Amino acid sequence: MLGLQSCSHKTFDAIVEKLEKKVTRLAEWSCQQTRDAIKTRGDSDKWVASFDGFYLTRGHHSNNSSATLHDYLTGKIAWFCHRTKRGLCHNWEGTSGGAEGDMLNELLGKAAAASFVVRELITDKDSSMNAIYCQHFPEGTITYCANHCAKTLYKDLMKTKQNKCEVR
Repeated sequence: MLGLQSCSHKTFDAIVEKLEKKVTRLAEWSCQQTRDAIKTRGDSDKWVASFDGFYLTRGHHSNNSSATLHDYLTGKIAWFCHRTKRGLCHNWEGTSGGAEGDMLNELLGKAAAASFVVRELITDKDSSMNAIYCQHFPEGTITYCANHCAKTLYKDLMKTKQNKCEVR
């Protein structure tokens, strides 16, 4: 489909190993540009960010997960990180749910180390995320992402519907 020939697992790993550092440097450069723009507009001490984690395979036992901390105004990525249970850069042993919290902790730590104050964090409805955010920025505000709220609304309504109640 893409005109690429298939290759062995060993060859694929060698290609990934060669490209990983270059791609990571390019991504870091792009994130630095975003952080510089935030500082230039004077928002680093009152930054509104959005966070989300995502997985290569959906589910509790995903082997690969990544997370990004975005500038809410532009949508551009300011920081990113990755967790994997296998391969050359193996750096995680727990569940994918635990990885998301660990990655948020790392990204907020990077933001704080760069003298950013995350005044508001827009994230999903996960209590562990809230606790991690409040450890780094106790004066901040958490706003739940409307998309994540909408995803659970139907499920929440069905639970309510199934509850039998009597009016007397």
